[in-house]
Amino acid sequence: MHDSFRPNMAGVLTVPTHRRVLAILVASLIAAAAMAASPLAPRVLAQDAEACELGGDLIFHGWAGEDGPDVAKPFLDENGITVQATYVAAAEDPLTAFNTGQRGQMDLIAYNKDFGNSVLDAGIELFQPLDMSRIPNAAGLFPALQTANWATRDGEVFGIPLVWGDEPLVYNPAMWSEEDIPAKYTGFSDPKWAGELTMVDDPVANTWLWSKSLGNAEPARLTQEQLDEVIDAMAETKPNIVAFATDLGDQADILIRGDASMAIGGWAFQKVLAEEAGVELAIGLPSEDATYFWADAYALAVDAPNECNAYAFINFMMDPVNNAAMATALGSGATIAGAVELLDADALALYDYELPVDPNSVLGTQVVFPPAEDDGDIVGLAKWNEAWQDFKLR
Repeated sequence: MHDSFRPNMAGVLTVPTHRRVLAILVASLIAAAAMAASPLAPRVLAQDAEACELGGDLIFHGWAGEDGPDVAKPFLDENGITVQATYVAAAEDPLTAFNTGQRGQMDLIAYNKDFGNSVLDAGIELFQPLDMSRIPNAAGLFPALQTANWATRDGEVFGIPLVWGDEPLVYNPAMWSEEDIPAKYTGFSDPKWAGELTMVDDPVANTWLWSKSLGNAEPARLTQEQLDEVIDAMAETKPNIVAFATDLGDQADILIRGDASMAIGGWAFQKVLAEEAGVELAIGLPSEDATYFWADAYALAVDAPNECNAYAFINFMMDPVNNAAMATALGSGATIAGAVELLDADALALYDYELPVDPNSVLGTQVVFPPAEDDGDIVGLAKWNEAWQDFKLR
């Protein structure tokens, strides 16, 4: 990691957890927004790209660090732009703000792919379609990210991917080797893992992993009977769990202290954090189940008051040099193909860059979150949260 990016890290250690965790409130928020959305709502006229003059405010709502305060500083200073940042604690926070008086007071949103996918699926008014001619650097996005189904709808683009990553196993190589890793997550029920495992307190990620391990074709779309089977299978592993981490930063600390030796649903960057603390960690995956992927993207809010600043900012961040800097700062994968050659060895080793090259890869298509609400016999997010609480009480 470049030392120049170190100041960002204090604010982003918990970010990856929030990328993938939506509170139970999301289900009601999505439903309420769908009912409240009005086609007669007053709209701010789009700003003419040719008449754009940069300067003034840029109002950001998103994860800490994804406004790139260090990376963006030269651009902001040169153009007299001041970022007014509101850092979110949960993925649904920008939607809440938009629907509770801040419409017309938001420019740039950094969103989690699965939350964004839910918003687009439900037809909720939050993101506006982007004029890609104003973001020429986005042409450098990896193929899988140019057409990601969580950033596009009906031929229009709503999100520009900024960073991505996966959730691997992170473990102490002095205690375990690759040969010790079970082929499936259900294999962690083996008594040899007693007192060695740590999970993040995350109802979606862990349930999805065990759902995939049980062979469900669509791990995020479960009937109540299937969800109960998943929770029963996870419960067989629970005696081996020594700690539920509050977030991925906390999970890193648990590994570094030696309180646990295997993190399920970890973060590749935990390996780098451990090295800086003088501790060696390794990264692995169950050979059959593998893992899931997350991504965050920039979106332009409906009725953004500083549209010119927002478009210019996004384009600046999609420059390969700046995208590489953001990936390094956030311990994440770069989204611009030309950024990869600019990464240092540590940052490059964290992720498999063959994945985003494939336009049909899971990075652009994988769905991790269940439906916001029940969909026929497919249970929604609220029931996943209830099931997780049941699991923790067993």
